[in-house]
Amino acid sequence: MKRFAPYLRVVAGFFAAICLWLTFVDLVNGLFGDALVLMVFTAGLGYLAVGKPIREYRAQRRSANEALAARAQAGHEAFLAGDPAAFAAPPPEPEKRPVRRGVLIAIGVAAVFVLIGIVSDIGDGLDAESGTGTTTTARPDPADPTTPQAAPTSEVAPATAATVTATQATAAAAAPATMPNVTCMNLQDAQDAIQAAGVFYSRSQDATGQGRNQVLDSNWVVVAQTPSVGSTVTEGEALLSVVRIGEPGDCS
Repeated sequence: MKRFAPYLRVVAGFFAAICLWLTFVDLVNGLFGDALVLMVFTAGLGYLAVGKPIREYRAQRRSANEALAARAQAGHEAFLAGDPAAFAAPPPEPEKRPVRRGVLIAIGVAAVFVLIGIVSDIGDGLDAESGTGTTTTARPDPADPTTPQAAPTSEVAPATAATVTATQATAAAAAPATMPNVTCMNLQDAQDAIQAAGVFYSRSQDATGQGRNQVLDSNWVVVAQTPSVGSTVTEGEALLSVVRIGEPGDCS
């Protein structure tokens, strides 16, 4: 069993790294309860992976320090007694056991698999667990007369009269932007088209309802847009529903 113990510790470290990454994903998606459970698993697996080597290292250092102190005391007593043994060279330190090549290879393979999983997860948009993703409610379409419209509200932060006047003059001088047709476009290209129309802040949401974050915009395709084409749009009103490239409904 001792022969396979290092490999079992490598496996425990592999799963500890996976749990640590899943903890980070849950924190990003706001799943703090699941993140806490995964942190407990990470701590337990991490202890199984490195607990014994750390204990053995500390025990060796403590034993070496105690042996050094004992030799120093014995040499001091021999020197006071006039014993020539006090001038003898100390015994050599015991050789450290080298780490087996197979264990190093296993550590390298496990690290590669963890990195591949992290890169793949980032490419998938930090998928939230099924059924726990957040959903975003689309804004009402101002061009649709059947959609109930919320009463416009405004809140002005305290500012000087000159600043407020300048801001109002700038807003009045700005021409309204028109929502372009970005359906079936790459999310990055769609955002660029909306910016070219004069709106620099647009939002996106997972059209499947899984609440996945769009980490790499180039991996997503727009399947629906709000408001409709030709409608007036302001900052933050453009909402793009997207799916991953290759998923059903990606306009391919």
